[in-house]
Amino acid sequence: MPHPRPALGAAAAFAALVVMLAGCTAAEPEADPTPTATATATGETVAQVSTTGPVITGTGPTEPYPGVDFPLPDHARSVTIDFECEGGLNFHLEVGDPMAAGEAALRGTCDGITSLTWPVTEQTAPKLFVWTPEDVAWTATPHFSTAEFLRDEAITTECDAFSDIYSAFSNADIGYTEYQAFDQVEWTRRVDAAIVDLETLAGASETTMSDPFTALLSWVQGDGHTPGALLQDTSLIDPISDTCNTNHSPLILIGEFGG
Repeated sequence: MPHPRPALGAAAAFAALVVMLAGCTAAEPEADPTPTATATATGETVAQVSTTGPVITGTGPTEPYPGVDFPLPDHARSVTIDFECEGGLNFHLEVGDPMAAGEAALRGTCDGITSLTWPVTEQTAPKLFVWTPEDVAWTATPHFSTAEFLRDEAITTECDAFSDIYSAFSNADIGYTEYQAFDQVEWTRRVDAAIVDLETLAGASETTMSDPFTALLSWVQGDGHTPGALLQDTSLIDPISDTCNTNHSPLILIGEFGG
């Protein structure tokens, strides 16, 4: 039967490279929440409260998974983490269990402070998982808010559509190159059908993924029209995956092959 799995691009490689945590500490939070007023579409003013939580510091990845304690205030409906590290290498963050909560793992580059935001729901577990290279020192400062995390519905719709297309490309490559489940004629039929769907999506896209869709389309119609190509190079998919993850509507691949 088909097997769903999250598509994290290069971030998946980060999570796989788990090494021992060199140290992790938490500082005290700021004492008082800061209220702000926001006007709704009806003109009603709604008070929103933001609270800065304990600052967490460490070196290298948190281990074992799912990471370190990350207390969630009762009022929190979203959290923005200011993650600071240096050295130009990649990092990867998860709040709770993203797949179970219908959210995403997020990533960035260690070149200063990167602000990343997650929804906080009843399914959000109070854990923070960090992956950085072993010797990279980092600081995570959480800012909790009563403001709900609002997904962009257009991005969500396009991510859902692309999940099906990416699944089709992936299953064609895996079925042919790894399982020898069919011949190259069938591989070509599957890939060409996925290309038609991608062309339709790229032409109709109204989000920032329009250009990445078009770039991927050009590649799979040309140099990428080779068995196994997408398994070896996901660089054109990474911008799409990053946009979907930031919106917390991650790509979910449905696999025909494997356990």
